[in-house]
Amino acid sequence: MHYLGRSADKIRTEEELNLTLKACQDIGLDGLVLIGATHTLTDSIIVTNFLLKNGCKTSVVAVPATVDGNVHHHMLEASVGFDTATKLYSQLIGNTLIDCASAIKYWYFIKLMGRDPSHLVLECALQTHPNMVIISEELAAKGTTIHDLVQEIADLVVYRSRHGKNFGTILIPEGLLIHLPHTKYMIDELNTLFNKLDKAQHHEIGQKIARDPEFAKTQLSAWTAGLFNSLPEFTKKQLVFEREAHGTVALTQIETERLLGYLVGEELKKRKEAKEYKGSFSWVPHFFGYQGRCAQPSKFDCDLGHTYGYIA
Repeated sequence: MHYLGRSADKIRTEEELNLTLKACQDIGLDGLVLIGATHTLTDSIIVTNFLLKNGCKTSVVAVPATVDGNVHHHMLEASVGFDTATKLYSQLIGNTLIDCASAIKYWYFIKLMGRDPSHLVLECALQTHPNMVIISEELAAKGTTIHDLVQEIADLVVYRSRHGKNFGTILIPEGLLIHLPHTKYMIDELNTLFNKLDKAQHHEIGQKIARDPEFAKTQLSAWTAGLFNSLPEFTKKQLVFEREAHGTVALTQIETERLLGYLVGEELKKRKEAKEYKGSFSWVPHFFGYQGRCAQPSKFDCDLGHTYGYIA
């Protein structure tokens, strides 16, 4: 067995499928094992059908492995990696909660990996009991805007402050912004704009949009430009400069935890001026991401991987 490692490769086009077929036949492969999440499992079905159609005897085996826990089937109990990631993140969150209760002066805004759905952040919340956990799908179902969310967090901060607790911890899913209706529309519009541009223009146009509110109005719809221009400078830059290879916004690089901390801080300043809030608010952002991907596998994941391997 030759382990190729993690990659962003895909096997979808006719050329890619023909190259896969040629490699399997040239090497005389008995089996091809693909390990990954939804994209990889989709590729495995496409490859299997293509190999069968062309009379190739190579067996294709797909092993569901994802820290997001977003692979579901009545014959699959769980995906490899989810248990390991949640346990590691929960340990880090638990350490942060202890520090938070000890220092009694910081609000921790912690973003966790897991774009869609919010299974990872929910499982960690069940294990650690933070002061607040944000579930993207719940907010999407309610039609909650980022302004509504900021108000809700600010209400929590004020409530705890009245009880002498100017500290707390909030868990945030990575995919939050693509579930809030207004920010989702803004991201979709930005993706459409940059996909129409030549890659050589990305930096120049992005710089103009981020720095010049009037120029942003000429490139985006009035509503989207208004929302975009209301965001802090660091978020605007991340939205236009941090992009995936295929042109869409690189969601992992958007510091949602920093954005929420900043907006809540601005809201609390207004409440202080209105004599509605008297406490102190110091916030610390964290992103727990690839630590979960490279953790030592849990006993459950080791057993699960062994079982899947035996079945394969």
